[in-house]
Amino acid sequence: MKIIKLIIILVVILVPQNLFAEDLKTENLKLFMGKWFVNCSPDNEKKCALERSVFIDKEMKKKLITIIMQTELPSKDVRFVLISPLGTLITSGVKIGFDGKFINDKAYSFNICRQIGCITSMMVKKETLELFKKANNLNLGYVGANGQKININFELNGFTKELQKIL
Repeated sequence: MKIIKLIIILVVILVPQNLFAEDLKTENLKLFMGKWFVNCSPDNEKKCALERSVFIDKEMKKKLITIIMQTELPSKDVRFVLISPLGTLITSGVKIGFDGKFINDKAYSFNICRQIGCITSMMVKKETLELFKKANNLNLGYVGANGQKININFELNGFTKELQKIL
């Protein structure tokens, strides 16, 4: 529970307001990948987060999506946190996949929606973590409020190297 509170606090402080998904025109959308960031708590219980955002502006001020991989030593468990844009159809959730293939037909629910976006948080199984490590892209599928399908490819280049810093 402490780790979820830490993530929510970090997200609220570090993530500026997301765009509304209904404003996206994915066929003409140019995305800019941010750098991977590692944040670890200084206390004895080592809590770390690996974070990367995708932006819609070259100045990297308008975040579209943020992913966070979170660990808490001595456990080897990894929590995946996805911050999606506002304006997506909440009941449709988000489909998640790798390199053009969704994990399954069922979408993952949003845990909560705030000003920063809609948050999906879950523990990652070992098999799924291996997919993250091997994939070139994380595929995200949304439905806009107007029913428009929105598909976004989130580049995972450098993920495996950066993940090792928090495991």
